[in-house]
Amino acid sequence: MNRIRVLIADDHPIVREGIRSLLGQYDDLEVWGEAATGPAVLEQVRKLQPDVVLLDVRLAGANGIEIARELRRQYPDLRIIILTTYEDEKYLFGALQVGAHAYLLKDVSLETLPAAIRAVHQGERLLSPLLIDKVLNEFRTLATEKLRRDAGLSEQEVSILKRIAEGATNREIAAQFYLSEIAVKKKVQDIMDKLGATNRTHAVVIAIRKGII
Repeated sequence: MNRIRVLIADDHPIVREGIRSLLGQYDDLEVWGEAATGPAVLEQVRKLQPDVVLLDVRLAGANGIEIARELRRQYPDLRIIILTTYEDEKYLFGALQVGAHAYLLKDVSLETLPAAIRAVHQGERLLSPLLIDKVLNEFRTLATEKLRRDAGLSEQEVSILKRIAEGATNREIAAQFYLSEIAVKKKVQDIMDKLGATNRTHAVVIAIRKGII
């Protein structure tokens, strides 16, 4: 049996020991090495050539995301699992952008981590269930932003459209955006022209159908 060689990169000895103990229960997994700092991770990967790296986003004196970026650059076939306590979107999306294969929180079940290592080794990509909504929301935001740009609408025009959909008058919109009513009327007309709408209500209907609001 070819064991999956795992490098544990975490700056807490108790975490490394816990993971080592857990993975030691499985015949197909082997802890190939450990590292507590960014430079140590790079050195250990160079020397040991593991199959999978379990990497925290914060190591002693190092940013785990940047370490992941460098590992992906030097070793394209290396599988990287971010294993951390941080749910922050900046870490999550940073890890995905640099090519990490999985982002798991340290509260995963004892069965989940070994299964994740096997899955990632086979080429799958994984996220902790708690983080899936964050990713979906980000994709929805990006999709909406693209639709807005494609329609030629500014962010302010989309905000005005939303207020129109809520039933706000030009006077109310003017007060909210610190504009004159004449300026709001001009902006509403611009919105209608860009959407090909015949009136305010039609503009809202088109925007909803297109997914802009």
